[in-house]
Amino acid sequence: MTENHKREIKYSSDDGHPWEEQDPEESMKEHQSSTKILEKRALQKVETAGQFIYGQSLTWYKEIAIWPMLILLVIELGTRVMQTNYLYLWPPKIFTWFIVGARIVLFIYLAVSAVRQYQANKMQTVTVAIIGGGVVGFLLAIFQLFWYFELWTFFNLIGQPLLFAALGALISWVVYTAVFKKSINQ
Repeated sequence: MTENHKREIKYSSDDGHPWEEQDPEESMKEHQSSTKILEKRALQKVETAGQFIYGQSLTWYKEIAIWPMLILLVIELGTRVMQTNYLYLWPPKIFTWFIVGARIVLFIYLAVSAVRQYQANKMQTVTVAIIGGGVVGFLLAIFQLFWYFELWTFFNLIGQPLLFAALGALISWVVYTAVFKKSINQ
């Protein structure tokens, strides 16, 4: 009964010696099959899974969006902290308009820099704004979760990234259509 639970372990040499090498023919077959897979990947020219997003990798999108979205995040967080700690006598509408203006300006800058510096097409420009807006919205939602700690902040974890992604997509689409479509057609 004690022998029924044991498995039979087969090593590559089948003599019970794991340090012995495989048969040369088997190792050659494995090498050939792995080189065929690598050749197929090289022919497809797929760098990463993110490259299926309009022909660019996720690192390309990150390079474009990192600085404008980091500046937007610092402005949003800094304005909210300054409003509640130091400038609490000022009307809240001033801060709301300032933040909305910063969002619009930085999404416009993101769209312009994506086209001019990285030669992005329309869908790549909109996609980089969606990715950047979604990340900034999610980080702001996490900040608000701990800052306010109310029930609505849990729902904001979904709503804020969607709002920022939609705002970024709309602004980048309008900028590309209004500014760069004319220069491309001429």
